[in-house]
Amino acid sequence: MIRTMILPLAVVLLAASGYLHAQQPKEYADRCSSGLGKFITTTCSSSSAEVESFSPCSYTCVKTIDNGQTVRNTYNLPNGLPCAQCMECCDGRCKSVHFELKNPLSLKKSCST
Repeated sequence: MIRTMILPLAVVLLAASGYLHAQQPKEYADRCSSGLGKFITTTCSSSSAEVESFSPCSYTCVKTIDNGQTVRNTYNLPNGLPCAQCMECCDGRCKSVHFELKNPLSLKKSCST
């Protein structure tokens, strides 16, 4: 009897803790750079949409139009923008930085393969 009570309670507690610590896209963007959350929120609201999601190199706005259809637009952050250690944004994805391995060490062109 006790075992059957503990498992469902543990599942509920884990689900609740994940919910309480979830971040909104605006707050996640602001962790990346102060003011970025406001920028993406303003961009979305200028087309009567809301920020649906944020990733290190893109964000998505969503709105419902008159016929009830949901419209999503994804915007990429600038190519070459740092998105992680030794990584940069490239067409909306976080990719490894490529170096010219000669003396002096230099970077290859942004988004190079």
